[in-house]
This record gives sequence, structure tokens and C-alpha cells, in this order.
Amino acid sequence: MNPWEDPRIVEGLRRQLAARDEALGAGARHVGWKVGFGAPASLELMQITAPLLGYLTDTTVFGDGATFETDGWTRGVVEFEVAVWMGSDLGAGASDSEAAAAVAAVGPAIEVADVDLLVGPDGISDIMAGDIFHRGVIFGTRDESRAGLDITGLTAHITLDDEVIATVTDLEAITGAYPWIVSTVASTLSSAGERLRAGDVIITGSVIPPVSVNDARRFSFELSPYDPISVFS
Repeated sequence: MNPWEDPRIVEGLRRQLAARDEALGAGARHVGWKVGFGAPASLELMQITAPLLGYLTDTTVFGDGATFETDGWTRGVVEFEVAVWMGSDLGAGASDSEAAAAVAAVGPAIEVADVDLLVGPDGISDIMAGDIFHRGVIFGTRDESRAGLDITGLTAHITLDDEVIATVTDLEAITGAYPWIVSTVASTLSSAGERLRAGDVIITGSVIPPVSVNDARRFSFELSPYDPISVFS
């Protein structure tokens, strides 16, 4: 069974897209998509075979250095991700090479989320309906010289306050391969009558396990050679 045929995902995506339509009807502007639970341990935990899908609008896009007030959150986390911008539409069943070729640019992003629902296979529909805990995203440099999903030589450095806690050279080690992620997003959307379109951005999942918002005041992500971006809590 394809992941987008899973009844839990079908129901969750139906509810999610209804919420998105409501947000767009109220004046929000579509930005793109996000994935979640794509790490091997998360796939096993949730009993799924590909990442879950969420959506992004301009109401949750913040500038570099934004501060998030997390008082009252259940379990706030920060994720350090590679963003990919689509240069052309992509439909269901795309090959890895077709998915990569559809990407127009690459760059860094930080996502902030609040894990406010029970995480487990029985919660997938509710988690998707709630947009996979999404609360905000910050984008860094958009590098169009990396069209075709070229991540050669990119290195991630994650800093909490003044301490580097991780340096990652294999950016796809826990997210899965980026062409596969792009193709999964396209096929999942197509299954619900939507489409991955030129201009959409996808944030592809954290290159390290999510970090608690309580672990630091300042969270910085340098996807070298680009300038670092930061959020504060």
C-alpha cells in the first residue's frame, strides 16, 4: 500500500486541507509544505513508510531572529531543516531524477513546533489535522545555483546559545533522500486532488533530532556556506 493510501493519512489529510482552505479563505497566503516523522525511528514509531505532510502559509513565516513566546506550550521544539523551492509543477509517481530536476533552489530553514498531541500510530489523523504541530518557520538564503537539488558540500552547524552542539555533513542521514521527500509530497498531494506547484517551498525535516525550546535562549543554524539564521525562545 502506498503511504498516501493509508486510511489514517487519507482522513488526516482531508481534515488538514479543509483547515488550510479555511485559512486561505480568511486571507492567509499559501507558501508551501512541510514533512514530519520521516526519521527511521519515527517511521517505525508511527507505523508509516514515508513522512507525513503538513502545509505552510505566510501567517507562520517569521524573520531571522524572531522570538517565540512558548509559555503554555506542551512541548516546544526547534528543528533545523533544508528548504527546497520548486521550479516546476510535479505530479504523482515522479522518479528521483524528475523530483530533483523540478527543484529550483535550496537553502536553510528553522521550524518551531509544539508537540501538543499524543504521538503514536493511532494519533496520525489528529496530528495531520493539526498541521503536525507547526508553529513557525524562518527561511535563510535561497540559493538558485543549486537548482536540481544539488546539496554537494553543504554542512550544517547547529548552535545553542554559544555552543555548537552538532555538525552534520550527511544532511539526508535521518530525513531520507530529498528527491524521495519531494516525490512523496507530490504523490500525497495528488492523492487528495492537490498539486505540488512551481513556487512552493518544502521544509524537509530536521537534520538532527528536534531540540527542546527549554535547552537554550538562542538557536542558530548555519548551513555552510550560507549565513546563519536564528530564533529565540
